[in-house]
Amino acid sequence: MLSSQISPVCNTSELRRDRKKVATMIYGKRFHGCRAEEYQWRRHRLVTLENEVLRVGVIASKGADILELRYKPRDLDVLWHAPQGLFPPGEYIPSVASKTGSFLDHYPGGWQEIFPVGGVPVEYQGAEFGVHGEVALLPWDVRVCEDTPTRVELEFSIETPRTPFRLTRRMIVKSGSPVLGIEESATNLGEEALAVMWGHHPALGAPFLEADCLIEMGACDCLVPQYSARLNRRLSVSAGSKFPYSPGLSGEPERVDVVKGKENRTEDVLQFSGLEDAWCAVRNPRQQLAVGLVWDRSVFPFLWCWQLYGGRRGYPYYGRGFTLALEPFSSPILSLTECIELGCAPILRAGDTLRTRLEAGIFQVPTRISHLDFEGSVTLAGS
Repeated sequence: MLSSQISPVCNTSELRRDRKKVATMIYGKRFHGCRAEEYQWRRHRLVTLENEVLRVGVIASKGADILELRYKPRDLDVLWHAPQGLFPPGEYIPSVASKTGSFLDHYPGGWQEIFPVGGVPVEYQGAEFGVHGEVALLPWDVRVCEDTPTRVELEFSIETPRTPFRLTRRMIVKSGSPVLGIEESATNLGEEALAVMWGHHPALGAPFLEADCLIEMGACDCLVPQYSARLNRRLSVSAGSKFPYSPGLSGEPERVDVVKGKENRTEDVLQFSGLEDAWCAVRNPRQQLAVGLVWDRSVFPFLWCWQLYGGRRGYPYYGRGFTLALEPFSSPILSLTECIELGCAPILRAGDTLRTRLEAGIFQVPTRISHLDFEGSVTLAGS
């Protein structure tokens, strides 16, 4: 056990040499206030950040996936857990390699970082990428930046093997706050300019998510992209509408802000853009609870939305999927190649660093949210 005065710096090579270290490492000797700990879970490296109201679990050995976002007053994890779960490292051997990559084979639900490619498989500058790029399948390094009763800050980092990028994510919890802070940077370590797609993929699930939950956010444009044409959808592929409506298959407007039950058996992907403000919330009126996101619109001007209401037949969910994902993204729902052609993929020149920030919070709210801002600032309708 490490004392709270020691900031351990661990990387994957060290852990390969001493795997027992993973099972015993605890960052602080506290059992109150803010704290960070490390465990071995299903032979994965699980790192937790927690305070009096929030517990966050991060799988450092696989994508730095956030697999737990728990509101402690109700012992409620708001994230979705996919039915296939997460295999221990090295235990899954596919019978044949998938032409779309390995993301879905190893997708446990929760919240993924997507970088340097989003969406469909693509080839760029001689490198091939599967669905959602590189970092969601790689082990990340972890460093403790601060571990005190009032504040915990951990740094997760990765250098991508097929591209010359270093991605750093600092995760922060403060005493008494229901908010997780995220500060990030992406650096081009190469000697030529490169385009990227960058996004976050938080998926919400039951028991927080249920029929008649509401998506709340500012005014924006709504588009159902061509990508959705192959889905078992309720919405028509359309050039655009205004949130919260989009044309249904019948041509009549459909509400896209009201969550449907799993029995609806549909799956839709939408794209929100022209955001008045870079925030969104999913509110459960029955539970009087909301999960909110706030982000940097200059880096993430698009919000992807995945509405899986029992409608994915066959691989990988076989009808078992029920989730809603709201995903801040740098680019529209297109391939990296198409984004480059349209001039909507960020370009990082040699040595450049792109910085951004996000926040996620869980709030008890009796009525509709009219605005969210950083530092957990919530404005309710009528106030």
